[in-house]
Amino acid sequence: MTKKIIYSLLIVAAVVSVIPKEVSAEWKHNNTGWWYEEGKSYSTGWKQINGLWYYFGNDGYMKTGWILDKVWWYYLQDNGAMASGKTSIKGKEYELDNNGKWINNALPNRNVNMNISRPPSEEKMSTTSDFSLFEENGNTYFKIQDSYYLKGVWNIDGNIYIFDENGVLQKDEYTSESGRKYSLGDDGKVIECLSDKNYNLCPEYALTTKSTTENYEVKLDDSNMLTITDVNSDEPEKDGVRIEDGAGYKLDNTKPRATINGNTLYCRTNQAIDLGMIKVSSVDDKSSSFPNLIAMSKSEDDSVAVSGINLSLEDGFFKDIHPTVIAYKAGKTTITINVNGIKTSFDVVVTE
Repeated sequence: MTKKIIYSLLIVAAVVSVIPKEVSAEWKHNNTGWWYEEGKSYSTGWKQINGLWYYFGNDGYMKTGWILDKVWWYYLQDNGAMASGKTSIKGKEYELDNNGKWINNALPNRNVNMNISRPPSEEKMSTTSDFSLFEENGNTYFKIQDSYYLKGVWNIDGNIYIFDENGVLQKDEYTSESGRKYSLGDDGKVIECLSDKNYNLCPEYALTTKSTTENYEVKLDDSNMLTITDVNSDEPEKDGVRIEDGAGYKLDNTKPRATINGNTLYCRTNQAIDLGMIKVSSVDDKSSSFPNLIAMSKSEDDSVAVSGINLSLEDGFFKDIHPTVIAYKAGKTTITINVNGIKTSFDVVVTE
């Protein structure tokens, strides 16, 4: 999954705070980063400047951290200069040759075990129990059912985990495509966003591994779903105020621009809107019966708006689902919440 969903949508530019030591008239920077200007053009790829090697992307911006060039890994320090020799990176020792190539040449990504990402084998999947974590090739995966394993950001039994495109559970530290860094435990649980302590990851997918019935059918009560409980944005004039009224929280409608009309949420760009609850129950008569749940949120046009899902736990089971809509650009989309195959949906109209 390429989009990562959050509670508060804060547009934060990634600013490189360490100026390269060899700053000259040719070094330029803005809120996105540094580039090296040569006449009326800018450098791309490798560039030696004042005896040090730097690497610039196709957009001209200077890179930092690990990069893969052809089949070799290189490490670019915080000031962009290529490292060589024995180098300490995040408390671990790495040995790079004089040309900057990592001698071990293994994948230096988020996984503590440093194994190259690969999908699990069919044989291992066939012998693994449903709804469980398992190990193979030094990597950790999570099997749902049959031949399906998790990818993307998931809430599993109340904890958030991140799996890459091959299903490998990320550990230690993870950097998203947006550039945000997350601290992860050795067990893969998301601890916090290192780039912004107030930035909470809100997954599009969730499941619970507990069940008191073999019947996975559910009933959804979405009568309170289309109510606004909170609005946040990076612009104060778009914010709402959430106040407690004794029975929970309600929105002070004197400020927010987000409204509900029928089955449609109307909001503005750069808003994050928390909606009301979807109550989930088993179709079984026994009050204690509850199935394993797989909940997924899907937007027809995720360039306009997307929805994360937050879930409340009761005795270890998910009982309530709370959608969180993130608006990106003007347009219209439909968001569908799917729980064990039972669906509910609503429209979102975004204006500037």
